[in-house]
Order: sequence, then structure tokens, then C-alpha cells
Amino acid sequence: MTLRWPLIGSLAALIAGAGLAALVLAFCGKGEGGPTVARSPTRTPLARTVTVTRTPKGGTPVGTGTPGGTPSALTPPADTATPSGGVPPEETPEATPPPPPEETGTPGPEPTLAPGETPLAPSPTLPAGTSTPVPPTSTPRPTATPTPPPILPDLVVLDMFVSNDRVGVVLGNQGEGTVPVGQQIELRLRSVAAETVTLTQALPPGASVSTILEDQVIYRPELVLAVVDPNNLIPEEDDNNNGLAKQLAPDVALDLAVHGVFRSTETNQLLVVIRNTTSAPAVQVTVEVTVRTGGCSGQPAMISTYLLTIQPLDFETVEVAGVTVVPGVPVCVEVKMTDPPDADPSNNVWEGAVS
Repeated sequence: MTLRWPLIGSLAALIAGAGLAALVLAFCGKGEGGPTVARSPTRTPLARTVTVTRTPKGGTPVGTGTPGGTPSALTPPADTATPSGGVPPEETPEATPPPPPEETGTPGPEPTLAPGETPLAPSPTLPAGTSTPVPPTSTPRPTATPTPPPILPDLVVLDMFVSNDRVGVVLGNQGEGTVPVGQQIELRLRSVAAETVTLTQALPPGASVSTILEDQVIYRPELVLAVVDPNNLIPEEDDNNNGLAKQLAPDVALDLAVHGVFRSTETNQLLVVIRNTTSAPAVQVTVEVTVRTGGCSGQPAMISTYLLTIQPLDFETVEVAGVTVVPGVPVCVEVKMTDPPDADPSNNVWEGAVS
């Protein structure tokens, strides 16, 4: 087989390019975690030895040539290297090998997220000289301690009683709190506001206090309903146990009497003095005063009605309008309490002459 020099040069160039590419790949390989660096290939002639044996048609080798380090250094034999025309054939230029492809770093393993975790976004790269922002520290809030409920009293009406025809009430505290001294407590009797009691001392749990309502009198048997703190002005444990109903009766029979009869010096009218002879108060009692001239057997000259309040063993004076006193003329005066009934009618009449 006959080999031509141009073909040999091309083969040598290809071999040199392959070796150069291998060197570039070895030198430019990316280290672990390092950046990829692309370098342009450098053509460096390599020392190569190519032995070419030319065998003529007769089968005997003509000669052997060993070219130098470059294709241009190869010298063919004189009888075969130069064509008969005396002009050596042109060499085919070597093809420039393509640059080695950039190496790409092998990606590392993907991080494994636990169930419910959210992948974090990559942190932005800050410019040189910029300090990394520090997130504000949050001050932990103190744990709120539940406020215990307040300790409250519980006012109740424990009992009712009658003293000198006045109604008395026993107030108790069945709660765990104390009613302070000076506390005003309202009481309602007979569906009307009766009285406001001011405590002169504190009312601790389990304690009680009694009070007599001066204006609440009873003159006949009656079922009385008493309610403490009816408007719920005092905070209590229970506002539904503030009432008590009880049957009461008077303990004193009320009695009014005629204490004296006089003439008014200013108007010359008849004046009648009425006395409460008992220890019970006569509160808003109805009284009729009947005046007869000429004695108790005569015809009534005038009947007057009064609504009186007379304290125990006290007096009240009324003026009988329309009756002019004539000195020396006898008159008869009768005082009769109609509501409530008078306990002793024998002291309700006076007869005599008024001077």
C-alpha cells in the first residue's frame, strides 16, 4: 500500500489535537465546589515518530523515512516524495479541533424536608460593605394570670318581728364576703320602699343584724313581705333570695284620748288636744272630732276628720274649723279613732264649758 505525505500529515494533526484536548480537560477540570474555568486550547507540537515504509510495485521496500516533530519535517525519498513534475503536492491544512465543552459541576443532593416544613427561599446577596440586618428581638409577653372571682356577700332577710306595733327585720349575710361598715341597705315592705339602713359595723359572713323600721307599723294581723336590696345595688352571690314573707300582728292596742279643750285667742275657734296613751306610735291614723253645743245630748254642731301621726305618749292639737267658742256655754267633744279602731273608747269624750 502506498501512503501519501499529505494523508500522513492530516493523521498526525488529528492525533495531536486529541492529545491536546485531553490535556486541556485535565488542566481545566472543575475542582469540588470550585468555579468552571474555560481555557482556549494551546497548540503545542509534540514529538512524534512516524515510520513510513514505501513498497514499490515490485514488492521490495524502497526506503524508510522517519520525519521530525512536525509534518513539515518529514522528508520523503527522492524517487517518491516529489512528483514527476518537480512540484511537491500541497499539504491539506489541519482542522482546528473544537474547544472542550465547559464542565458543569455535579449538583449536590436535594435537602430532605420533614413533613409540614416549607423550603426556605435563598437569602439575597448583599452588596460589599453592607452589614447583615439583625431581626428585632421580640420580648416575650408575661403569661396572664387569671383573676379570681371576687368574694361577695349574700344578704337575706332571716326573720321579721313586731315591737310596739313597729315591724322589725333581721338581716343576715350568708355569703363568703363581708358587707363593709357604712354600707346603706335598702328595705322594701308591702311593695313600697320602706327605709334605708346604714350599717354601724361590718357584717361578716354568718353574722346578722336587727333593725326596727320606725315608719312601718302594724295595727291588725297582716301578711308582710320584706325584700332587702330590692334594686340589686350591692353585688351579691345570689340576688334571688332577698325576700321573706311572714304573718305579723300588733303587740300593742292603740288608744287615743281627749286630753283637753281650749279656745284659740287668735281666731276664737275651738282647740282639741288629743293624746296617745300607748307605747306604740299612731302613724297616719284617721280621727273624727265631733262637737256638740249645750252638752253631749245636743245635736252635733260639727264633725271634722283628721289624719294624724302621734308618737307614743305624745300630744297633737287640732283646731275645729267652723265652731266659735262662746264663753260659759257647755260643749261636748268626742274623739274617735276609726282606722285603726280605738282600744279604749271611755277616754274619748270631754264635756264642759270653755272659758
